[in-house]
This record gives sequence, C-alpha cells and structure tokens, in this order.
Amino acid sequence: MLNIKQDFIPASAMKRPQIKQAVKYLTIHSTGNPKSTAQNERAWLTNPTNNRQASFHIVVDAKEAVQCIPYNEVAYHAGDGQGDGNRASIGLEICESGDRKKTLQNAAE
Repeated sequence: MLNIKQDFIPASAMKRPQIKQAVKYLTIHSTGNPKSTAQNERAWLTNPTNNRQASFHIVVDAKEAVQCIPYNEVAYHAGDGQGDGNRASIGLEICESGDRKKTLQNAAE
C-alpha cells in the first residue's frame, strides 16, 4: 500500500488560494525533473526563491506520495487560469527519478 503523507503548504501561501472546488477531473503531469523526489517537489512549493504561481495537490515517486493541498481546494496546475483544469481537477505530479515503473504504479494507486 502506498504511503500518502500530508504536508500541506501554508494556507497563507500564494500557491494555495483556499478556494473550494468540486472535483470532476484529474490532471496528470510529469515533473520534468529527472533528479527530484516527491519530498523535493513539495519543498519547492514553499522555497522562497520559487516565485511561480504553480502548485499541485499531490506528487508521487517510487517511495511515497506527498499531498500538498487538500483535494477540495483549488491548485494552480493546469495553466488555464480560472478554467475547469484549475477549478475542478486534482493536480497529480509524477516524479521522474528512481524506479519509473514503480512510480507509475504508485501514481495509478
């Protein structure tokens, strides 16, 4: 069974608008970072040098998944502004480091 660790970014962070959403979709991306882990990706969301508005609900690697924003809140992961991608979907980021097959199995779980 996959370990899902809740490590929510602070409610005060610009990447967590605290807007409620009714989930209809799942948006899946790969991180584009071949050396990063789920915990590293989570840490990047609150790194003071990260000035991007982007965020996601959950990130997964071969060992764990880290939930960064509650599923019933909006995250900025779809690039569609106030469209359904951001306002009605859970954003799942898939890490590219480690055992890719295991990471994809974890993401499916």
